[in-house]
Amino acid sequence: MVLQACLNGDRESGVPRSAEELGAEAVACVAAGAASIHAHPRDPDGHETLEPDHILEAVRALRPCGVEISLSTGLWITAGDVEARLRAVSSWTEVPDLVSLNLSEEGWRELADVLAGHGIGIEAGVWTAADAEHLLSTGVGVRRILVEPRSENAHEAIAVADEIDAVLDAAGNEVPRLHHGVGAATWAVMDAAVPRGHDIRIGLEDVTTLPDGRRAPDNAALVVEAVLRYG
Repeated sequence: MVLQACLNGDRESGVPRSAEELGAEAVACVAAGAASIHAHPRDPDGHETLEPDHILEAVRALRPCGVEISLSTGLWITAGDVEARLRAVSSWTEVPDLVSLNLSEEGWRELADVLAGHGIGIEAGVWTAADAEHLLSTGVGVRRILVEPRSENAHEAIAVADEIDAVLDAAGNEVPRLHHGVGAATWAVMDAAVPRGHDIRIGLEDVTTLPDGRRAPDNAALVVEAVLRYG
């Protein structure tokens, strides 16, 4: 099982923002048991960015943690501008191992081609069974499939994850899957995924509380809890 730590996402406060902060949190999370790091680099004003200079700074700060590095390519980072996202990623000079790429977003297929040209692996963000069917129909090669139900209702989130798995299973798809939830559904989604042998992720991007409701002081505390809970 791969345990990925997701350090910050698009949260406005209480998360690492600068490259130095991301690097320090990544090292702490790996020491706690994470085998992969996912982050959203920020510019000096704290805004999410795909600009090459900031990506370079973030990747170099994260590398000392010693595990695979994944960054976001969420279309919202360029305010929905598909061409701006393509230009930014095409200009990266220091690249992560992987990026997450949401199949629900316009322009994902074109960006997948750019990523392949850079030798960057893709974590395909699949939010629904329809996304899974679309991924299978394209034949695009991906390193990992992120099963990402968006509901914060645990029952609904697990049901959506089950629907996605059913589509992939029916197609005989053997690409590794990483299941994760958001907010109140986070721990329940992982509880359902681990017995099935799926990878998982945890961190302040997804949830700010431990299973008992206490606020997590940092990302490493969430990783520690996941290691204890899932072995």
